[in-house]
Amino acid sequence: MKSLSEDLHALAAQAPDVDLGARAVRGARRRRATRLAVAAAAAVCVIAGGGATFLWQERAPALVLPPPETTVLPLPAKGVAPVEQFYRAICRDTGPTCAWRLVTRDGATYELADGPRDGPVEATPDGRRIAYYSPGRHAVVVRDLAGGQVWTSPLKQQEREFDSEFALRLAPGGLRFAVSGRTSNKLVDLKRGTATDLPKGWWPLSVSDGTGPVVMAKSSDDTTSVRVLGHAPVAVTPSTYDFSALAPDGRTMARVNATLDRDRTPMVQNDGTLVVFDVLGGVERRIRPSGLAAGLLPAKLGGWLSAREVTMMTVSGDARQDAVVYAVDVVSSRARELFTLRDDGQFSVPGLVR
Repeated sequence: MKSLSEDLHALAAQAPDVDLGARAVRGARRRRATRLAVAAAAAVCVIAGGGATFLWQERAPALVLPPPETTVLPLPAKGVAPVEQFYRAICRDTGPTCAWRLVTRDGATYELADGPRDGPVEATPDGRRIAYYSPGRHAVVVRDLAGGQVWTSPLKQQEREFDSEFALRLAPGGLRFAVSGRTSNKLVDLKRGTATDLPKGWWPLSVSDGTGPVVMAKSSDDTTSVRVLGHAPVAVTPSTYDFSALAPDGRTMARVNATLDRDRTPMVQNDGTLVVFDVLGGVERRIRPSGLAAGLLPAKLGGWLSAREVTMMTVSGDARQDAVVYAVDVVSSRARELFTLRDDGQFSVPGLVR
């Protein structure tokens, strides 16, 4: 029998933070079907990449050719609209992965040429500033898309720091962040030029601007402890990995709810609801987001777009259905659609806690 910890990781994997293999396979099938007008059977594998173009000639064997690679312009130094999402596909010519690309809210697509092979690529919840590990600078950099300002972290890190589990949590303004990698767990303040240690064994969830709260979590098999630094932790049951950032009021958070049954396989299952709770201790309440497309369930949460609306990514067990990002009003429970995720191998959504 699987352990509860294994089930929790399996549940988290339903909304992977960097690899959407099933959706990549689905996208490849759709592209092939469009080109050929023929149905193709596909196995759902944890892979990423585009499909193949089939060129049929009369009385000749079918030739399998790679699809043409579209090119986009490098990210301009300034004058760029807020980012909607990042994506990255598998490539043929440049090694295992292509460069990250960002899609802006006005529909433009650019390539992040100096972005990482491994390492974080994130954006503030409003999409106006992006942050990523720059191999050339050996540090995390923050860029203002409209004005062109660039800030470089005083914390120097090698790319191997991010070849396993890592996190980058931006404050809403982007100039304060927590970065966690193979050996480091730091709070970086770009205005002050400082990098200070965060508690070992705790995972960063949320960072506020200025000298505001920092929220961290530590999970066990049965519970997760969540705490605002400087305050006592609160216990969340069952253990979960899927939290929002801290709301503007400095005490409200949300999490994707799951149910625990040790006689069931898997033992932990998503029940389609969110729990809104007080991270300083107090009441919690459950909401079921309304207005979602049929078949979609909450999977990941992110930053707050207002005092009431939190970002939520939804997924489906059906490989033919796209993942969709919504804004959820935690008072009315109403969800409004923001955008659909691209059918590519890796992605990043502004403000998403992954």
